[in-house]
Amino acid sequence: MARDLDGAIAELAPKALGLLTKRQLDELGMSRQQRRTLVAKGVLIPVGGGVMRHAACPPSWEQSVLAAVLAAGQGAVASHMSAAALWRFDGIPRSAIEVTVPRDRRPRAAPGRVHRSLDLGPADVEPRRRIPRTTAVRTILDIAGQLSERQLEAVLDGAERDGAIWRPQLRWRIGEFRSAGRPGLPAVVALLDRTDGRPLGDSWLEQEAIRLIVDAKLPVPRAQVKLRRRAGSSVKTIARVDLFWDVAKLVAELAGHGTHATRRERQAGAERAARLGLAGWQVIEFTYEDVVERPRYVVDTIRAYVDLAG
Repeated sequence: MARDLDGAIAELAPKALGLLTKRQLDELGMSRQQRRTLVAKGVLIPVGGGVMRHAACPPSWEQSVLAAVLAAGQGAVASHMSAAALWRFDGIPRSAIEVTVPRDRRPRAAPGRVHRSLDLGPADVEPRRRIPRTTAVRTILDIAGQLSERQLEAVLDGAERDGAIWRPQLRWRIGEFRSAGRPGLPAVVALLDRTDGRPLGDSWLEQEAIRLIVDAKLPVPRAQVKLRRRAGSSVKTIARVDLFWDVAKLVAELAGHGTHATRRERQAGAERAARLGLAGWQVIEFTYEDVVERPRYVVDTIRAYVDLAG
């Protein structure tokens, strides 16, 4: 094998998660016999559909998704649950391998599930990533029919929190797809209507707490609020808090996994709570386990403090 060919392969493979297509190898000038030799030596490992993995690059879920996209050919993108996991939507695991191709394409060797679409246009494709995928908006519309109401709410909240979607754009795309009778669209519309104006937390845990509060018909708090107090002629920020009820002067802090784990962090948290208390704000703290495993306790505690203030 020519040294320059070895170098070209080594340089090209990492740019695509260790994957190379037969077409790329042909363009490098590799003969069929040379390719067979590298396969026999274990340097190139076939993964299907004319796609090979360089042995120096370990396999991964992302690599499997990109292999399916490459095997599906021109115009293919990761979609549905694969795209949802790539966007890191809340609650969506990295499991399914799904791609979408234009309706006139019929790839046979692509691993995973292949969807054929009549309406996969430029507005629905995000190509500026290492793995081409459907946009976050299109992905939500594609998977909405497969999710429960609670799962869809978590996905929508997380995507909006992360800046992956914009509600007006999502509503506009829903309008574009209504005539196609796409399953799940009514659920998305109902969810948008129900959650319009609801505050967005800074994490999944905060958003889950907000969902509990809204479902329990408690007063809706503000999220990620900077609490200030006047010191002489100036105004000083005391703390930025997770959830805040103005009328009750109540602060709820949410401690996720690993939060306040060290002595210094616990000390800082206690000092912060003391400053808030001196400023007249009541502080309650809930852990991840409280929100996930004891939601009734969270709701009842907040209700008791709100009622006490009223």
